[in-house]
Amino acid sequence: MNLLGKIVVITGTARGLGYAAACTLKKHGATVIGLDILAPQEPWLLDGFYQVDLCDRTALAQVIGAISTDFGDIDILVNNAGTLTLERGETGVTDEVTRAVDVNLFAPWQLVAGFLPGLLRKRGKVVNVSSLFALVNAPYVAAYAASKRALSAYSDVLRMQYRGQLDVVTVYPGFIDTAIHLPAQRVGLSVKRLVTFKWGDKTLLSLEEKLDAAADGLVRACQKDGLRNRGLTFMGTLAMYTARIAPSVVDAFIALRLRTLTRGGHLALKPELIE
Repeated sequence: MNLLGKIVVITGTARGLGYAAACTLKKHGATVIGLDILAPQEPWLLDGFYQVDLCDRTALAQVIGAISTDFGDIDILVNNAGTLTLERGETGVTDEVTRAVDVNLFAPWQLVAGFLPGLLRKRGKVVNVSSLFALVNAPYVAAYAASKRALSAYSDVLRMQYRGQLDVVTVYPGFIDTAIHLPAQRVGLSVKRLVTFKWGDKTLLSLEEKLDAAADGLVRACQKDGLRNRGLTFMGTLAMYTARIAPSVVDAFIALRLRTLTRGGHLALKPELIE
């Protein structure tokens, strides 16, 4: 799909992957409309911006109506916004858990539903940003992993239901060093350390996805038709398929990696700090 003149709505544009992808989409000539609960860093780079709490369904419905009135039918919806929370095993369904599921699953669902008539008229595209945590398991991320896995299932149903009328792709970002990982870092779960393999002070291999490369991958998902599931980088795609093909092997590897780093003093998990 040539992005020149295409109308793209993307959530989570105030910072991180959403902001970087919005900038790249603009470079390709797209009309970019951002949504976020935070104010954007450089709002003049966007063609439209709506500051909205994605969990407020009434406000979100009003924003959908305003965009449809101001810009007409959109071509691409990118459900990028997400939030990562941490839960111990005994944590129940708290307000924080409910909000995480709202942001990660129900907000994309409502946005698709609201924009769907126009997307179908234009034979447009939905890009749902899931996570490798939907496939690769880790401790304490129950709400995030469950909601992202559910988002992937929602994509699959949507794709089948509107086959030939709506292009639906799910992307699976790996670790990108953005603010979403701060809650995990505060309790000693450094995903950056988990995906970085060192020998002494020398880095042998890093599975971290650089922000610019990940943004380019997200834009490619907007451009290419007929995709189903996709990583944002080569290593991300490799990790995605490995986790799908051999989940028990990946589970064992992650568990071994956590034990090794903890025993070596490179990780100091403090679940007692999780509220």
